[in-house]
Amino acid sequence: MIRTLAITCLLARAAGAAPCEDPVLDPVTTPIRDAAIDQQRTACLRNEMAIHLGGRALVDNPGFHGVLSGDLRGSGRLVLRPRFELDVDVQLVDATFVQNAVNKATRVAAGPITVGAAFAAASTEDMALALVGSVELRGTRTGDDTVRTSGELTAVATGVLAARTLMHGRFGGVWMLAASTAGDSERVAFRAGVDVAHRLARPLSVLLGAEAQTGWYGGGLDHVSLRAGVQLHVRRGWRGAIGIAAPVGGEERTNVVLDLAVVHAL
Repeated sequence: MIRTLAITCLLARAAGAAPCEDPVLDPVTTPIRDAAIDQQRTACLRNEMAIHLGGRALVDNPGFHGVLSGDLRGSGRLVLRPRFELDVDVQLVDATFVQNAVNKATRVAAGPITVGAAFAAASTEDMALALVGSVELRGTRTGDDTVRTSGELTAVATGVLAARTLMHGRFGGVWMLAASTAGDSERVAFRAGVDVAHRLARPLSVLLGAEAQTGWYGGGLDHVSLRAGVQLHVRRGWRGAIGIAAPVGGEERTNVVLDLAVVHAL
């Protein structure tokens, strides 16, 4: 996928804009996995902070049997050196409502804290490449008897398709370890995805994309999800974003993922 993106960007060389000059063309996020370890990003390094309000729904019809969950996250990205970025993500509130045929339950907790980094592997006038990793700090969750840690390692590419159009590609893996009195559990999955972001007007962009993951639930296909999003540059340094994703195949039972974000460039 990364090689294909590179060839495509070279063919579009005369199209114009550099891949990192317009933050409104960065990917919106639609994480499915807990702690947002599978959230999407650009290969460009940024100085910015953001607040995310996320929601997920798993509904089994007929009747409402399922899970509704939402979270409020704060995140920050800081470029410490020309090719190195430090990331921090704090889940401030995590609320879950579960209902089956006989019971209802609500759980509210905080955490975890996730730290990460991005290394700019290469950058040209047409394309940026980066290696991104993150890890959940063990013991930073509240209200949970299970001790968990998770993380990701992903190669990301951002390239110019046209003067107002970028393509974002990614390939990597996510993992999770959980331990409790009932025993230990481990999950590992591989993921790949691609998005195309187009600026309709100077402050407004739209995004369409797809993502696939395998291994989280065993050896089969976890999900293929379709993504869409909108970003609006509100004022100098501030932008708002809306992302929505829906798994359309595989074993994933989550019906829809929604993420609302406010981002401020530092």
